[in-house]
Amino acid sequence: MSLIYRSGLAVMLLAVACLALGACRRDEGAERLARAQGKYTELVERGVPPRDPAWDTVIAELEAVPGDSKARPEADRRLAAIRQLRAPLPPRPLARPDEPDGGSLSLDEHGHPMHGHPEDTDGGR
Repeated sequence: MSLIYRSGLAVMLLAVACLALGACRRDEGAERLARAQGKYTELVERGVPPRDPAWDTVIAELEAVPGDSKARPEADRRLAAIRQLRAPLPPRPLARPDEPDGGSLSLDEHGHPMHGHPEDTDGGR
């Protein structure tokens, strides 16, 4: 065998070994996503609200999924959903289109009007 053939063969074997090692690399993102899913399921079953600090561990686990992992798109979707549920609610509008003059009625603890609009009553007759 010539020296060129041996060095070419060595380079080829080295390239095949590098490819094999690269292909065997475990995707740690899938493991992190699975751990986050387990914690997520537990919190949902217990009825823990999304703003509770217990969700911070799920968020941290999802954020730890590497960017080059196949599980990253799913982790991003779940992060977005949790963050949306944790966001503050928009303020309640003062004007309501179904009310006369766009005003807001005073409601009791059950959500019923405390007194009717003057146009809706018979004026004590």
